[in-house]
Amino acid sequence: MIELKHEQIDDIPVIELFEKGKEQEKLPVVFFYHGWESRKERVLEYGYYLANSGFRAILPEALNHGERKQIETHQQDPLNFWEVVGNNVRELPHLVEFYLSQNKIDSEKIGVAGLSMGGITTSAILTQYEWVQTAAVLMGSPSPIDFTEWLLKNYKIDHTPIYEILDPNLIQTRLVELEPIALNLQPEKIANRPIYVWHGSADPVVPMHLTKTFFEEIKDEAYSQNVEFEVSEGVGHSVPQNIVQRMTDHFLNHL
Repeated sequence: MIELKHEQIDDIPVIELFEKGKEQEKLPVVFFYHGWESRKERVLEYGYYLANSGFRAILPEALNHGERKQIETHQQDPLNFWEVVGNNVRELPHLVEFYLSQNKIDSEKIGVAGLSMGGITTSAILTQYEWVQTAAVLMGSPSPIDFTEWLLKNYKIDHTPIYEILDPNLIQTRLVELEPIALNLQPEKIANRPIYVWHGSADPVVPMHLTKTFFEEIKDEAYSQNVEFEVSEGVGHSVPQNIVQRMTDHFLNHL
């Protein structure tokens, strides 16, 4: 049986899942990040799979989402989007420190995962924290600058209203600011860590081609030999059930 606990850590709401009777045990941990316009409750399925396999699963609420929502985010404004991703990245150490101080997690068994914006967050986290032992990226992107440029191009083609009010100079400034968390610009930071990457070939929201190009370019490098990249043909922006299990198996094998 799985137990669920709501926690507030440094003003960050999280849902914590673990096997019944193991709340106070030191467990391997996976932090799982939700997507844009979503909330932590929407990824409970992932937390359940992880907890049922013996992990402590932590589902953080992203800035301006769910319990932290302050403004409407119905339009994927690149400036708002990257503010949220960057905040996820900055907050991870605080979450880790809290659970370490409670002696509930093992500092040598820390994993990170997420879907969509959460997958993008996961790729960014890999550029910052070498103490993350393993990760799973579901329909995310390792290329934040290229992804933003793709997004803006489509806004222009589709005559999306928000495109007209975006400041081009500010956008360029923000793109430069993304360089420190761009995994495609510093792929050596993978550092031979086991990473599972999944994408649907028909994803209209986060383009698969950016991810595929990146992993094709690095597949023969020594630092990427523990990367597994899987594509589901014809699948759009949703994670099939079998991939949730594949993600869980990845952490079972590497944490």
